[in-house]
Amino acid sequence: MHPEVPADSIDIPTGAWGNFYDSNTGELAIGMVFKSKDHLKASVQDFSIRIARREYRVVESKPKLWKVACKYDQQTGGSWMLRGIFQPNMGLFKIIKYAGPHTCLMNEISVEHGNLGKSMIATHLLGMVRQDPAYDIKFVQQNVKDRFGFEISYHKA
Repeated sequence: MHPEVPADSIDIPTGAWGNFYDSNTGELAIGMVFKSKDHLKASVQDFSIRIARREYRVVESKPKLWKVACKYDQQTGGSWMLRGIFQPNMGLFKIIKYAGPHTCLMNEISVEHGNLGKSMIATHLLGMVRQDPAYDIKFVQQNVKDRFGFEISYHKA
C-alpha cells in the first residue's frame, strides 16, 4: 500500500522537464511528469473526482508502471485510459499514453464517487480535525461535498 499523498501537494512547479500537473486546471496530458508513482496516482484521483467527475479502475500496477481505464469502458464503449511509467533517466514518472477526455455517461447522475476513498477524505480533513478533534460528522460530510462535489456516507465520514 502506498502512502496517501495530499491533493494540495501534487503540484510541482514548472522546471527543466516542463509539463507538470496543476490542480487548479486539473489537466492531464501525454508527457506530463510526476515526482513519484504516488503523485501520479494522486493527480489522476484529483482529476477524476473534481474535474472529470468519472470513475476509473486500475488495469495494471507494477513498481514502475501504472495503468488505469474507465471503470465503465466495457459497458459504455468508452475509451478513456492513462498509462504512466517510471523514466530512469529523469527519476520521474511520466504519462506515456493518454486517451482523454473522460466522457462516459455512467457517473452523470451519481452522488457518490468510487475513487473518493477514506484515505483521500482523511488527508483532506486532517488539518481541520487536528484543530478540532470533535469536528462533527455532518460538517465532515458537508465539507467533502463542498470540496469534491460528491456526498459521502456516515461510515466514510
